Amino acid sequence: MAWMPTVRRTALIALTGIATLTVASTAQAGCAVTPTKKAFAAFGDYADYTLAPGANFESGSSGWSLGGASIVAGNESFFVGSKSDSKSLAISATGRVVSPSFCVGIEHPNFRLVARRTTGTWGVLYVKLRSTDSGGRVNETVVGSINGTALGKWTVSQSYGLSSVLALWSKTQSTTAQIVLDAEKSGGNWQVDDIYIDPYRRS
Repeated sequence: MAWMPTVRRTALIALTGIATLTVASTAQAGCAVTPTKKAFAAFGDYADYTLAPGANFESGSSGWSLGGASIVAGNESFFVGSKSDSKSLAISATGRVVSPSFCVGIEHPNFRLVARRTTGTWGVLYVKLRSTDSGGRVNETVVGSINGTALGKWTVSQSYGLSSVLALWSKTQSTTAQIVLDAEKSGGNWQVDDIYIDPYRRS
């Protein structure tokens, strides 16, 4: 499928999308300002992005919960983070990984990542958000999925909803969330790298 330039926060490629659900959020102080870069400019997305915690996997898996997954040699082919990067995350067909918690406000509308299916002829990698609502209940919401249309080919994902999924609507609100990557059981193996969050600040 041909690459098509898009406006900010719009999917670059047609990966499978799944409808988002809203969950209650926790009101707290706003998120700290983080360093940004135009990580996906090579693909027509000129938004500023900040790296999710440890999500280039260059320093290992500190803070990540890895089930059926491991850090392996070999970076995604676009080197979105840095030309010197050399590692990525391998997820088995029955694997499930959970990121460290990170702050989310209305200035964090979405996130995206780079992934590829490394084995098998079918299977889906589900992309989810985990959060805790004001009643202390832990919620997981599917925000999209990756089909891995070409075996072994690294692909930049679509933009996945973040603050809107967590029902944030005021500048005074923020909450914490985690990204969950959950392979479809009995499907193929996956490799993931460079998960970036868009910290666009609305006026």
